[in-house]
Amino acid sequence: MTFLGDDNPNYSKSDGELMQVALEDAAKRLNITDMTNPEFGTLARFVRAAFIIGNRDSEAMAKFAVNAVLTRRRRTSRNKPAP
Repeated sequence: MTFLGDDNPNYSKSDGELMQVALEDAAKRLNITDMTNPEFGTLARFVRAAFIIGNRDSEAMAKFAVNAVLTRRRRTSRNKPAP
């Protein structure tokens, strides 16, 4: 998922670019290079959530998304049964 594209009626081009910068920054912070990685999509959803609640700072949006994914990772690892 990317936020770039002229066919998105929900966001202006500049809004899409802002979210894309945040998404790429968040993915870089977590070393996610594959767009097919499920966490990439999760990051995108959290970036969009940050935007929806009014955040317009790409760095803050990226940090929000990274923290959310790290929290999900911790929850998932705690819920895995021991081998």
